[in-house]
Amino acid sequence: MRVCEVCGKRSVIQKSGAHQYGGGWAMRATKKRKVWQVNLHNVKVNYKGVRRTMRLCTKCLRKVKSSASAKASADKQSQEKLIMPIIKESSQVVSA
Repeated sequence: MRVCEVCGKRSVIQKSGAHQYGGGWAMRATKKRKVWQVNLHNVKVNYKGVRRTMRLCTKCLRKVKSSASAKASADKQSQEKLIMPIIKESSQVVSA
């Protein structure tokens, strides 16, 4: 469910437990379960000519935004079937 629709990045489960200097079963450490969630964003994009909402991880979102701004500045006339984010006019994008 929590998966990036472009790269397939998903949550990672880490299991850990540390023992302290023996002591047998009475002092046995419990196994801890840590879940690392992926940072997903719901973004409205044009994908293959259809406007839809996709769940993208931060890395893919940055790639999509940079490719959209580069594509828009290079050639506005020919719109190929790329993932293009829909950015509101009120929001400002800072470019480095």
